[in-house]
Amino acid sequence: MLIQSTACLCLLAFLTLGLSDVLAQPVTTRTDKVAELINDWFAKGTAAGLQAITYENRDGQHSPLNTAQYPQLQVNKGAENEKGAATLVRSQPTLGNCSMASGATQMGCLPRIIMMDPGGNLFLAKQYLSNNLFIYPEHQDYDIGANGNAGGGYGDLLPLNTPCVLISQGSSFTDQPFLKALLSATAAFPPETQKLLIEKRLLMPTLQSIFRRSNTAVQTPEDYFTGKAHPPVFDGAQIDEEKMVRIAHDMTPAKIPPLVLLRVIEESKIEPGKNFFELANPHPWKLSDTPVSIARILRGNEAEHGMLIGFDKTVNLVKAPLKMRAAVLQGDPRFVHIESEPGGDVMRLRIRWEPPVITATGIRSHRIDIGIFADNGSSISTPAIISFYMLPNEMHFYDEKGRVSEIHYQTHNPDFGLPVTDTDPRWVKILLAFSMKDTNLRSRLLDQILTPDERSGLQQHYVVLKPLLDAFTAIENADKRKDEAAQLRAKLGEATSSALKKKVTEKSDLTVRATIDKVLNAIAGFYPFYLGSQRELDALAAASPKSTAVADVRAELHRLIMQGVLVEQASGQIDTMSPPEKLSLGERYMLRGLNLTLLSQVLFPDVLDRSTAPAYVSPRLTTLKQWRDVYRYDPTSGALQGWIRYADARIANFDAEGRLLPDGPQGKSIPVLYLMNEKGMLTWRPQPEPAPVTSSSK
Repeated sequence: MLIQSTACLCLLAFLTLGLSDVLAQPVTTRTDKVAELINDWFAKGTAAGLQAITYENRDGQHSPLNTAQYPQLQVNKGAENEKGAATLVRSQPTLGNCSMASGATQMGCLPRIIMMDPGGNLFLAKQYLSNNLFIYPEHQDYDIGANGNAGGGYGDLLPLNTPCVLISQGSSFTDQPFLKALLSATAAFPPETQKLLIEKRLLMPTLQSIFRRSNTAVQTPEDYFTGKAHPPVFDGAQIDEEKMVRIAHDMTPAKIPPLVLLRVIEESKIEPGKNFFELANPHPWKLSDTPVSIARILRGNEAEHGMLIGFDKTVNLVKAPLKMRAAVLQGDPRFVHIESEPGGDVMRLRIRWEPPVITATGIRSHRIDIGIFADNGSSISTPAIISFYMLPNEMHFYDEKGRVSEIHYQTHNPDFGLPVTDTDPRWVKILLAFSMKDTNLRSRLLDQILTPDERSGLQQHYVVLKPLLDAFTAIENADKRKDEAAQLRAKLGEATSSALKKKVTEKSDLTVRATIDKVLNAIAGFYPFYLGSQRELDALAAASPKSTAVADVRAELHRLIMQGVLVEQASGQIDTMSPPEKLSLGERYMLRGLNLTLLSQVLFPDVLDRSTAPAYVSPRLTTLKQWRDVYRYDPTSGALQGWIRYADARIANFDAEGRLLPDGPQGKSIPVLYLMNEKGMLTWRPQPEPAPVTSSSK
């Protein structure tokens, strides 16, 4: 007993001395204003510091935190040789990072890989609710552009938005400002607050609330209930670290925000073969069912998707009534209906499929995000987020009664192919192309769309920018003048960006950029364009500097012929299957895709850089389908009767249950089997009827 007691006393003395050493150290050796604040607060005993916090790097020290600047911080040395996203929930409060990713058309960034798996989203929620939070950069998963054209990105490829991770805009090392800000805010909590947050496993939800409230894009209290505060990916330039630490330091236990916890009580049912079409055992359309993140792929053909959401399990440490609020963080509010009773603990959602939206940062996104907030009178929670993802290669159309009228399953890339930044020198060449006078088809079209003053205005802006472009181009590739070229490039970019924002003429309401968009949209929306100018367009395609122009146009024509929009006569003349005045919304949209190809490959091949491939979608989420479905309804009752499928220049009738009607709408129905063909496309065939069961006798 004496030996054991002596050992305990020695251990106690060692731990006490160790703790004393930690307490004698500053929180950080940084020398900026934030460091001064938290070190001063810690010295006065009003800030907790970082003794209870662990840091973990998971990219093999590719983007490591400078832990020498945080002497109190614990470092998980055991993870130094582990690479990739975190796979274990750490028992100790942990902040970490991993600057690793693959290309957009490969696996993508780490958060996207995890998000595509329901099990991955459950793991993220377990981390979040166990005081673990990791920062991962996006790579090509959230960037302006489409199909990776012109050095651009693929738009927003993230299938959901979640508070369980932080995603930084950009690639390697963009995670560092987030790590530093979160560590500073954690250290700034009063000791009793930090201790309670860790005990109740509310550290990361509270940090997320502080981080999002402090975003420089959040200028008013109402901004916190918008996508400004809760994008799926955050820009490190918008971090206000000082504001974060001041909010954290002011947070007494009575100001800890609630934690919204959700559950799905009931939901619309969708069935394979009837509401959506995939191979057997398709990728789950229910991507996430966690208390803080619910996500669905809207791959069904139902007019609306309904959900009844309960939030009666919401955590509130403050003994005060909660006010719940739902807000559309991203998407068109016209397609989102939210019903709830004041003081109730359920909420009903009705969501309609919607076309892609362009975010405030210019990124095309195919997702609706709804944030559910709780306010306890002292603080407002981080939102739990409900996401609905529309597959980027699909387009749904509705009739005047709000019913699905048509669905396209492999739609075109909707991008024009303009430069992705407003500092790109290519804009100067675009100004020239849109202002030049000639007798060719391009110039004649511009004469019809633009006024003489508008064309003259574009030319004047070009004349101002041309000397800068010429000076830059002259030394762009000169090895000995790289610094000078960089300066000229920056000057040209600044002048170009400024020009695009100016009015095209003094009397016009349109900016230069809006005038360019006006031209492109006018031509793209002129549905009989190819039909009326076929010979001239074919000749221009043959002379295009883009060697694939003829093949690109023929491929687009072939797609529209196969799906029953166009027909090619024996003479080679192309016509629409329906009279031009009776074209459906879906048919017009497909003709717009043809016009986009004509714009980039034939009319303006010198200045537009567009991918003519169909809109990119991750093959993990869907099997590609080369058809469109046109829906039929009973003219008297309005009940769905089925649909007509256009594929391979043929039509097939289906009933409302998704069974094939080989003899037409009044014939016998046959179950259908979906399988993949040799081109990797989904196709279908009638299921053979089971052999009749016969009895045998001895």
